[in-house]
Amino acid sequence: MDIKRIFKILIVTAVSLTFICSILPYSEAHILIIGDSANDIPSAYSEAKSIASLLKSKGYSVLELYKGNATTKNILKGMYGADAIIYAGHGGYQSGNYNLKGGSATPPFALVGSDNFIWGIGNRMREGWDGKLFTAPVKNNIPVILLESCFSTGWVDNCQVSNPTSTIYNFANMFRGSGANYYASAWTGEGLDLVNSFISGGTKNFAEYNSKNDYEKIVKSISYNNTKVWRNSGGYSAFVGNWLGTFPTLQQTTKYNDNAAELWYNSDRSKNPYQSDLTVSEVINPKNGIKGHKINVLSTIKNLVNAASSSFYVNFYLKKNSTSKNIYMGQTFITSIGSLSSKHLNTTLTLPTNIATANYNILLYADPYKTNPETNKNNNYKLGSTRISIHSAYRDLVLTGIGAKINGYSGNKLYVTNTIKNIGTISTSSFWVHYYLKKKGNAQNKYIGQHYFTGLGGGKSKTLNTTIKLSSSIVAKNYYISAYADAHKTVSESNENNNYKFSTIKSV
Repeated sequence: MDIKRIFKILIVTAVSLTFICSILPYSEAHILIIGDSANDIPSAYSEAKSIASLLKSKGYSVLELYKGNATTKNILKGMYGADAIIYAGHGGYQSGNYNLKGGSATPPFALVGSDNFIWGIGNRMREGWDGKLFTAPVKNNIPVILLESCFSTGWVDNCQVSNPTSTIYNFANMFRGSGANYYASAWTGEGLDLVNSFISGGTKNFAEYNSKNDYEKIVKSISYNNTKVWRNSGGYSAFVGNWLGTFPTLQQTTKYNDNAAELWYNSDRSKNPYQSDLTVSEVINPKNGIKGHKINVLSTIKNLVNAASSSFYVNFYLKKNSTSKNIYMGQTFITSIGSLSSKHLNTTLTLPTNIATANYNILLYADPYKTNPETNKNNNYKLGSTRISIHSAYRDLVLTGIGAKINGYSGNKLYVTNTIKNIGTISTSSFWVHYYLKKKGNAQNKYIGQHYFTGLGGGKSKTLNTTIKLSSSIVAKNYYISAYADAHKTVSESNENNNYKFSTIKSV
């Protein structure tokens, strides 16, 4: 059956907003620029050449593929290890998957070489109609910039497809499978301004570029397949990826290695040689913790291979044992870990309040949402070996010491020294300490005074020195002194029976 009757490439040239439908390309440890692979869009060729000239004027190593030289083989070889990919040209689709009138667009979408197609199949690629699937051989977190390409922003010529979010997601997915950041624009000339903003304007990342973009600021996102697709309603720009992603510096790029790219192209392409491999090598936690209170966990995340990671989260869990359910505590965000590098974390977490009092281990999971492409996804977690004993917060006031002396035998002043401690874990409210005399041989206490406390922190203690006026009839050798913390029982305590202490009285 004639392939031309089964598939067709939509090629539309708009007037004010130029969209080009056909296919997309990339390249190695340099900047890959592809323009007008179908040799029928002069504006795409002109914009790609302008960007290449700007980059080369700044000293960048650039691999340029234009018109007939932009074969699918050259495009794929150019992808190999690319630090950035810029494509100006057609966006392709399969015949029957779009009605050309703003209807629903369904994948696969394609990049077009001068001689064949590179289809996006899920988060992978396929060269031609029946090639094997492979992951784009590019580094994590690099920018992939599509310019004026149909479907890439949800538009085809002057028609917006009825499902722009899913269309953008599916177009971007072939690059996101390698951890690249996808930026697409249908605004003529934005590509040159974007690149110039990074390499000459000091722009740090895509978020900063977007904040000052004179073409269109993207302020809206819709979640699709657990991925945020950033696009304004009816907008002509789109972004999928990490807003903290940036454009490579001159020092980050190297000259294109055609021999290495040829070797990769002729291999089975089953693995991306530029994917990272994250693992958790260390988990250190405190021995004790209180429900609802904060703890600090020290940890180390390593990248085991010679390829930088993209951004990812690290999640923290509690586990009673290795087979029990994970109890989520919190997470931290890492923008990237360099090749063969480590990241040491000191993470503050709040222990859940609705857990059982028990001993737990802490589990760390790097990239739990699997957003960072890796060579091995089975070594991303570690269960800490040291248990943390977690118990409920409580208050408990005790008197840890008391002593008293009477000055003289008549007209006496009683000098009382006593120490109160909150052996609990959280602060108390205010309370009174009452003082009593008890005559030896008599069980009855006589109230003689009090002292007011504004409160006492968990684990804190305070020593009081109090002077009490006594009647002249009281003789030290005949009496005991006692103190009662929280005599009015205004403080809720774990133990209400240890608030009392007594001692003998001495004369001075």
